[in-house]
Amino acid sequence: MFLLIFDEWRLNILRLKNTNANQRVGKKYCWRLECKLAKIKKMTRLFLIFITSLLVVLGARYGTYSPLPGEVFEDCETPVIENKLLGLWELDRIDNYEAFHEGLAENSGFLSYLEVFAYPFVLERSQLYRIEQCGSNIALSVNYLRTWLVATAEIEEPKIQVEMKDFATELKETLEETFEEVLTDVKDALAIEAKPEINKNLEFLRKSNNLDLVAELNFSDDEITLYGTLNGKNYREKIYYDAGELVREIAFVDSALGSTDFIYRRYP
Repeated sequence: MFLLIFDEWRLNILRLKNTNANQRVGKKYCWRLECKLAKIKKMTRLFLIFITSLLVVLGARYGTYSPLPGEVFEDCETPVIENKLLGLWELDRIDNYEAFHEGLAENSGFLSYLEVFAYPFVLERSQLYRIEQCGSNIALSVNYLRTWLVATAEIEEPKIQVEMKDFATELKETLEETFEEVLTDVKDALAIEAKPEINKNLEFLRKSNNLDLVAELNFSDDEITLYGTLNGKNYREKIYYDAGELVREIAFVDSALGSTDFIYRRYP
């Protein structure tokens, strides 16, 4: 009798131990499963964030893509001294875009506030700027989203690159021409023609019909200055080279927010 009671008591203890062990194993399994599920959710969240960011960047880049127009002076044969402004540039950043937007915008409110943040993000991933020169002509090409603006203007006669000659050759040529020059001095003096005026106004080869732009271009000391009206607003634009970057400084008359700088880097 005593043995039966003892055996039953021992079986109860063993059942209790097995039950506790099974509970611990079950809890451990559930903990591992929850950890795996949490990791999967975290990885899925990070993957979605990455894909979303990639789509936003690519969408902004290719959604505003427009093929670069051909060079205006592609067949130019007139050599000029290279300056740092010439070439193709891509927009790197914009400083104080709010001033540019405020100078042009006629509306206000939440939409206008949103554009101040959205437009720089899109432009910094899509805008190109090209400056060309051929003799006494200069061409500017720039895109604003999918619209290209291409314009030309006349500038002061540039310094032409000439191969240097040795002193003896130059002296010989000078002496040979001296007599002829003396004979023609009077004729030249009497036949002086007035130097034609330079047409500094921008002539547009390509632009949007919605853009109302009239400007005059001046070029001196590796700096381009534009004065004119943009959509009825008087403005001034300076284009210059600064520490490896091209800077377009645009300011509207009577603007309380100052100027806007479009800063470009060399296109690869």
